[in-house]
Amino acid sequence: MDTASDGRSISTDFWDLSNALQSDDRLSAVLVSLSVALTLPGRLKPLRLSLEVKGQPEVVWPKARLPSETARRAATEALQRARPALAGHLPGHGTSAQGPTAIAIPIAVPDDTTAVLTLEAEIADPEALSLAMATLSLAMGWIPATLLAGRRSDEGNAEHSALLSLRALTAFVAHRRFSEAARALMTHLADRYGCDRVALGLTQRARVRLEAISHTGTFSRALGLSRRIQAAMEEAFDQERVIHWPLPPGEQPDLVVTAQADLVAGVSDRCVLSVPLFDGTAYRGVILFERTGRHFGAEELRRIEALCGLMTPILLEKRENDRWLALRAAKSVQRLAHQTFGRSHLVIKVSILSVLLMMGALLVLHGDRTVVAEAVVQGSEIRTIAAPFAGFIAEAPFREGDTVSRGDLLVRLDDRDFMLELTRLTAVRGQTELELDKAMSEHNRSEAALAESRIRQNDAEIALTQQQIARSKIIATFDGTVISGDLSNNIGGSVDQGQPLLVVAPLTDFRVDLMVPEDAVDKIKADQSAALKVAPLPERSFALTLRQTMPVARYENGQTRYQVEGRFVTRPEGLVPGMTGIARISLGRASLAELWLGPIVDRLRLWFWRNVAI
Repeated sequence: MDTASDGRSISTDFWDLSNALQSDDRLSAVLVSLSVALTLPGRLKPLRLSLEVKGQPEVVWPKARLPSETARRAATEALQRARPALAGHLPGHGTSAQGPTAIAIPIAVPDDTTAVLTLEAEIADPEALSLAMATLSLAMGWIPATLLAGRRSDEGNAEHSALLSLRALTAFVAHRRFSEAARALMTHLADRYGCDRVALGLTQRARVRLEAISHTGTFSRALGLSRRIQAAMEEAFDQERVIHWPLPPGEQPDLVVTAQADLVAGVSDRCVLSVPLFDGTAYRGVILFERTGRHFGAEELRRIEALCGLMTPILLEKRENDRWLALRAAKSVQRLAHQTFGRSHLVIKVSILSVLLMMGALLVLHGDRTVVAEAVVQGSEIRTIAAPFAGFIAEAPFREGDTVSRGDLLVRLDDRDFMLELTRLTAVRGQTELELDKAMSEHNRSEAALAESRIRQNDAEIALTQQQIARSKIIATFDGTVISGDLSNNIGGSVDQGQPLLVVAPLTDFRVDLMVPEDAVDKIKADQSAALKVAPLPERSFALTLRQTMPVARYENGQTRYQVEGRFVTRPEGLVPGMTGIARISLGRASLAELWLGPIVDRLRLWFWRNVAI
C-alpha cells in the first residue's frame, strides 16, 4: 500500500475529528483518531496511547488502562536519548516470546519542555511496525499545534475576562457619589450579561437594604417589586450561598428559594441569580441578576462570582466615603470598639491585655532592692610575726589553722650563740671588777676610772645579749588563729631579720571585705545593712553593717570592683578568717520595673552616649 497517501488521509481524518470536538477535548480527539488510523490496516492492535508532558500524563486512551513496565522503559529511554525508542517484543527478530511492543517518540511542546507519545500495541510483522512508526510520525506535528491552540484559547478567555472586569471597575469609580456609581455599575453588569435587571443590596443593621437598580434613576423601597427584590436578596444573604433559580439539575435540595420563586412570579423562562458579597470576614450584601430566555452557564457563574468578590471591598469603601462626616466618625468609633472588645483576634487581644497587666504590675508591685557582692571574712586586727634578728629556727609548734592562746610560744629562735656571748661577757665583767679592786687598793684613780668605764660598757653588752635571748622566744599576745605560715618543716632553717614568719588573727573580732560592682557603688552608703552567707556555713546568715567604701578600685577577673568594709552586728560564732561567701546589701524597696528594667536602661544610656550622642 502507498504509505504516504494513507498517512495523508489518516491525518485529515483525525484533524477533522479533533476540530469537531470542543477545545478541552482536542488532545483526546487526536489520540482517538490516531488509534483508529492504526487499527484500520488490521495488522496491529493498539492497546494504549498516552501523551506525557513534564513527566505527568496529559491524555491517556483508554483512560482505565495503566502503563506497563515495557511502556515506562520505552518512554524513559526516549526522553533520555531524545529519539524514538522501542521496547518489548520486536517483530521479525526471531524471538519466540510474544507480547506487546512499546514505541515512544519525544515531542517538543510550545513551552520549551519535552513530551513523549507512547504506543502499546500487538504488532504481527515488521511491515506493521513500519506502518505504526509512519503513522506516529505524522501525528507529531498535530499534537504541538493542538496544545498551542488550546493554550492560546485559554489565555484569550482570561485576557477578555480581565478586560471586562477592568471596564466594570472603571464604570464604578468614574462617579463621585456612591448612588450614581452603584447605578452605573449595575447598568454595566446588566448590559454585559444580557440581564433585564441587576440590583445591589448592602447590609444595614443586620438587614439587606436595596441600594441601586440598573437602568433606574430613582425608585421607592416601599413598592412591591422593590420588596420582592429585597426579600430575594435577604434569602441568599441569610443562607450565605449563591442561589440560582430555577435550580439546576443536581443542585442542593436544602436551599430555601421561596423569595426567588416569588420574584419570578411564574414566568417559566425567567431566571434569577443572587450572589452574596463577602469581604473576607463577613457577608456584606447581595447582587441580584434577572434575565429572560437564557440560564446562567457554569463558566458564566464562575466569572460573575469572581467579579462580585472583586467589587465587594470597592463598593463598601466608596459607600463609607460617601457618608456624612459625623456618621463616618461614629462608624469608626463603633468599628474600633468592636475590634477592641469583640471576639475577633482573641489571641492578640489577650496578649495585649496580658502585657498591659504585666506593665501595671511592674509599676505597682514593689520588692527589696539589693546589691550582690563577693565577701571575705577578715580579722579586725591581723598581726604579722617577723624575725627579730637573723638566726635559725629552733622551735615552731604552730602552723596554719591552729588556734593559739595568749602567752603561747609561737616561734623560738636558736639562742646558743647569745648564751655563749653572755657567759663570755660575764667572765669579762668579773675580770674587770678584779682590776677595779686592785686599782682602788693601790689608790690609782685613773686605772680605777678606766675599770669602772669598762664595767659599765660590759653591763650594757650583757643587757643587750639578755634582751636578744628574750626576743628569741616569740609569745602570742592575744587569743587567735594562725592564718598564714607553716614553719614545722623548716626547723633549723635560717631566717633574716624582719622576715615574716606567721600571721595571726584574733578569734573574737572580725570584719568583712565586700567587693561591690562599679555600677552599684554609687548606691552604697554608710550604716546600710547587709546579710552574709559563707561557703562553709550556707545554712546560716550573718547580719552586717557597712562602715565605709574604699576609694580605690580593684580590677580582678575582668571586672572593676570597689572594696566596702562591714562589721558584724552580733559576735559571730563558727567563723574563721579567710572564709568567703556572698553578701546582699539592702538598698530599700523599689518598684519591680525599676528593679528589672533599671540595669537595662543604664546600659542603653551608656550605649547611646558612646554610639549615638554627638
